[in-house]
Amino acid sequence: MDGETCPPSRGKASGQPLLPLACAFGLGILLESWLGASARVWVGVFLGFLLAALILWRAGSPRLSHLFVVAGFLGLGAETLAVVLLEAPANHLSRLPEGWLAAPVRLEAWVVAPPDPAPPDRRDVAGPDRTQFVAEVQELQVGDRWMAVAGRARLTLYGEPVHLAYGQAIQGTFRLRKPRAFGNPGAFDYSGYLASQGIFLEGWSPGPLEVGEATAGSPVMAEVFRLRGLLLRRFGEALPSGQAALLKAMVLGDRSGLTPEMQEAFLGSGTYHILAISGLNVSLLAGAAFGVLRLLRVSGRFAALLSILLVTLYAGLAGAGSSVVRAGIMADVYLLALVLDRQISLLNSLALSALLLLWWNPYALFEVGFQLTFLATLGIILAVPAVEERLAAFRRPVRYLLGSAAITIAATAMTAPILAVAFNRLTPIGLLANLPVVPLSGAITAVGLAAGAGLLALPAGLPWLTQAGGALVDLLFVVTRWFAACPWGSVLVYTPTPGMTLCYYGALAGIALLLKEGPRSARIWAGGLTAACTLALVSQVAVWLYPPPADDRVRLTLLDVGQGEAILLELPDRGRIMVDAGGLLGGSFDVGRRIVAPFLWRKWIGRLDVVIVSHPETDHVHGIASLLETMPVGEIWIGPAPAESVTAVRLAALLLQRGIPQRVVTSDSPPFHFGAATLEIVHPAPRTGMGAPAGTRSRGVNDATLVVRLGLADKAILLTGDLGRDGEAALLKSGRPVRAQVLKVPHHGSRTSSTAPFLRAVAPEIAVLSAGYRNRFRHPHPEIVERYRAMGVRLLRTDLDGAISVEMTPEGIRAWGYRERESQKDQ
Repeated sequence: MDGETCPPSRGKASGQPLLPLACAFGLGILLESWLGASARVWVGVFLGFLLAALILWRAGSPRLSHLFVVAGFLGLGAETLAVVLLEAPANHLSRLPEGWLAAPVRLEAWVVAPPDPAPPDRRDVAGPDRTQFVAEVQELQVGDRWMAVAGRARLTLYGEPVHLAYGQAIQGTFRLRKPRAFGNPGAFDYSGYLASQGIFLEGWSPGPLEVGEATAGSPVMAEVFRLRGLLLRRFGEALPSGQAALLKAMVLGDRSGLTPEMQEAFLGSGTYHILAISGLNVSLLAGAAFGVLRLLRVSGRFAALLSILLVTLYAGLAGAGSSVVRAGIMADVYLLALVLDRQISLLNSLALSALLLLWWNPYALFEVGFQLTFLATLGIILAVPAVEERLAAFRRPVRYLLGSAAITIAATAMTAPILAVAFNRLTPIGLLANLPVVPLSGAITAVGLAAGAGLLALPAGLPWLTQAGGALVDLLFVVTRWFAACPWGSVLVYTPTPGMTLCYYGALAGIALLLKEGPRSARIWAGGLTAACTLALVSQVAVWLYPPPADDRVRLTLLDVGQGEAILLELPDRGRIMVDAGGLLGGSFDVGRRIVAPFLWRKWIGRLDVVIVSHPETDHVHGIASLLETMPVGEIWIGPAPAESVTAVRLAALLLQRGIPQRVVTSDSPPFHFGAATLEIVHPAPRTGMGAPAGTRSRGVNDATLVVRLGLADKAILLTGDLGRDGEAALLKSGRPVRAQVLKVPHHGSRTSSTAPFLRAVAPEIAVLSAGYRNRFRHPHPEIVERYRAMGVRLLRTDLDGAISVEMTPEGIRAWGYRERESQKDQ
């Protein structure tokens, strides 16, 4: 075999035995996530189908036997997830009672994933000095006794950065909690994301942390982490921060140094995928290693084995994400085929990598990165044969350009629905941007890998090579920024429904079949499939874009935005009003961009008639700027309270820039009508004297919050912002109408609000409250919660119930929490 290679085989479907098995395995994981059956049930399903397959094979029905084997893998995939979900030991971190985590807990653990060296000039504004790492927890101190536990936690240590190495023992006191996603429909599954990394607990501590010797774990992994840290440090020392950040992202998968401007340039140009270590990096490394070894007269088989070891080591150095692991497995399978002198099937190697990844970690199926890398690779593998065949007659430069465009189109078409669901963004400009960016990124990867090898060998490396890599990433950034600035290069889109996604892929399959050579009957069938799926897709989009006329119904959604507040009002005549848009105190997380806007896109709301700013405090107003940047807004309503915060000043500047009208509203403003619904501002009164609202001169911003009463027939909803006891008293004294069946609890349920006289005047049947889960203010106060219960008021809370929905009609009112609905679906 020396000097020869086995060409990759693409073959027919019958020659890809692992492809249907991988699909069935993934479908089984999905099925278990919906049904939640025990592992024993799925083991029985797996063995039953295998037994049936064996009987059919012995009976002379091999095709039917193969079908039953595939069905058996469905049960095997479901069993794999069921073991993770339901069969964890009793002392696993995922099973800890919440009561154990109410107070800070002392723990013993060892470091599984040490922190990457932080770029010296890139610090998180939310935590300028912090160390974040993953640890395998071994013991927790519960009361006066230590208890053995199992499972991983992501721990954050505040204060001066602490150097930690893989395998080191640690001991410290942490405030712990189970990871918790925001409880909104379609929200990013944060807890599932951490579970896909084997993390089931989060912890924070101001220190101190006791650090012991590195005695746990694998010596091989310890060396991998040591080399990764060494490379990251030396790249950072050898290049300016911007160049080092991009080179580290493209060669080692460390994106911690990327600035928001860099990330937006790659996102807006449709080239963000090159920042994920994938097939390009791995294939260059594998090809270069194999070629160099062959030049050194190493035998083909031995060269392939050494290349396998190098590729596997690189996957670990690059962070072992889904894309690099997939690429590494495919490269290893290819090289192993050279060792065994076997023909290679690209589809089989892709399916094998999916099977191994999902068997090792079934949660990976729900990762956007996993979905994107496998669908993009599948599209490329399926497109390459047709592209090569049709472009064979063209000259090489034309063939390269057309081939690159066709492959980019194939990858883009396969991943478009995933991008739309996950990011509400499509980037048509990426079809052009990838033509120069992909070869340029290939050059950067090659130079970066060579520079990295030099830096491992010598502290200063080969300066001319490292500088060349820095110059190339500068050029790359210029190119991506230019494409990102093109008009309509990146467009925001509504979130497609599962039915739309299914029809889209059905139409795509029909188009792929039409492009293949085949009998006329097959082409007619493919044409019918394409037409039917396209018609169904267009029909669904039309229904969502042009819904039937709205009825006399008011819908309120109090979003789960943590310790903040954001309320969507959907009114008759299709009125859409946003009251505040959240904002986490002291953090850089953009609630408007990451929570509120995606929720609106999911509901196919592309325009807001009014945005009401209840009062200019960060936890209510910070997310509004992102809404103004992502969708049209008719006008902004504000109260008379002075806008003194930095966020409020920034918002005012943005309003001027975008030309959005601003209206100051008070209790003297006339009622606003939306069909049968009436919206009134009942507080505060107009400004008098030195600019403070009448009757609230000493009460500050909270007591000058806008209070909105939304009426429909004889029903009403009262929205109270952060009103405190003095503001409540002033409102009652004003004589404005406050009685309402639904009350938004004032000031997140603080002890200085929801006074007994105010609640008696409102006389609510239902109260809805926005508060962060286990927030530092301890909202809502137990005394306030008990006050509502004593009055027989049904209390719904975002920290416990997730997003709260209220539906008000002239006939009655319904209210429910998102988590309640989801739990009912699971039963």
